[in-house]
Amino acid sequence: MGLWDDDDEDYAEEELGNPYLEDPGKGIDLIAKLLPKRREYSEDDRVVHRLDSLLDRRIMTTVRELGIGTLELSQRLTRLSDQMMEYKKVRLISGKSVVGLGGQFSSGKSSFINSCLGVGSREQEIVLPEDQNPTTSIPTYIVSGAEENIYAYCGVNMIPLDKDAMKAMTHEFFKKYGIGFSRFVGNIVIHTPLMPSALANKVAFLDTPGYNKADMDTQETLKDEHIAKEQLKAVDFLIWLVDISNGTLHERDAEFLQKAPADAPILVIANKADKKDEQGRRAVVDSIKDTLNDRGIKVFGVTAYSSWKGVEYSEENLVGKFLDFAVRKSSDKSNMQQEVNDVIASIGTNFKDAIKLEQERQYAMGDDIYKAQDILAIRSLAYFYSRTSRRKTRLIHDEREFGKIAGQIRSAMSRILKQG
Repeated sequence: MGLWDDDDEDYAEEELGNPYLEDPGKGIDLIAKLLPKRREYSEDDRVVHRLDSLLDRRIMTTVRELGIGTLELSQRLTRLSDQMMEYKKVRLISGKSVVGLGGQFSSGKSSFINSCLGVGSREQEIVLPEDQNPTTSIPTYIVSGAEENIYAYCGVNMIPLDKDAMKAMTHEFFKKYGIGFSRFVGNIVIHTPLMPSALANKVAFLDTPGYNKADMDTQETLKDEHIAKEQLKAVDFLIWLVDISNGTLHERDAEFLQKAPADAPILVIANKADKKDEQGRRAVVDSIKDTLNDRGIKVFGVTAYSSWKGVEYSEENLVGKFLDFAVRKSSDKSNMQQEVNDVIASIGTNFKDAIKLEQERQYAMGDDIYKAQDILAIRSLAYFYSRTSRRKTRLIHDEREFGKIAGQIRSAMSRILKQG
């Protein structure tokens, strides 16, 4: 089975047998290569775990008094912390717009990526792990590179793979050997020289696990949904693919889109559009639009597209405009170091504002105490004056601690980005 099999079996061609599936010895070698290994953490590993602790816990302890804005800061810090834990990928996506591909199994995500890359033949195509079913689904990044290289990211390890090894990481492998790689392979990253110059160094594609239909709620299927949802939280742009044969947007598609990042533009594509005539394509596009409107989901647009033919059936050229938008936004996107600095600056500003506010309250209450004639009013004002004074003292202490932690974070970030 080839890459295009997720579009339609009529498009597929016979492939030569995979050595990792046919030869148990090679299959076991692949398992041994990817299985987690006991090892001593390197100094770089210790640095990133320390940074994770600083971002996740130490800073949040210092900002406990800030109140307003803490939730937003917490969410940003958590996202940064999660990204730092995969620090070897940081430089791959830093400064790029991450365009996520989502949809059900067999919606055509893999072939759509090849279509976007302008692949003209099967010999050139970017081959992603095929037959991605529950227990085997692995989110895959596609980034520009001088030559094709494939890596599996297993925790802190970055393991090179050949095409056959990547293509063997399928449901068929699980059935034969009882091993599902998604348990310990976090991501696959494919470097390719096929990325068009307009997208190279500007865009990283993220092919996420698909998910089955609503009548297949196995534990493994739900795990795939969780993986897809977690991965899609970090995308800057989202392309959601729907098999046009489905006729509309399914309920679970809508649920995914409602949980997408609020600031991530969404393009919904009725894929495999060559299967229907013009009237049929228009009916599906209109049905999808109606569903989105009913659910209150705002999108960049909805269009019909054939990945097999590389044709969009719309005069608006929404696919091209969407990718152009992603390219333009990449120039505005701060790299990870800058994003951390922005969060630190925001927290620092919040501290100064909060301290200034408590200082002003102290002055006002001090003046009220001086002017008060009623003893009960004086006691009440004195009580609140004392509380304000204690909170100001805590804020000043936390601001100092925050300054020390911020310096440690900048130092750790600098090292990670140099070594990533």
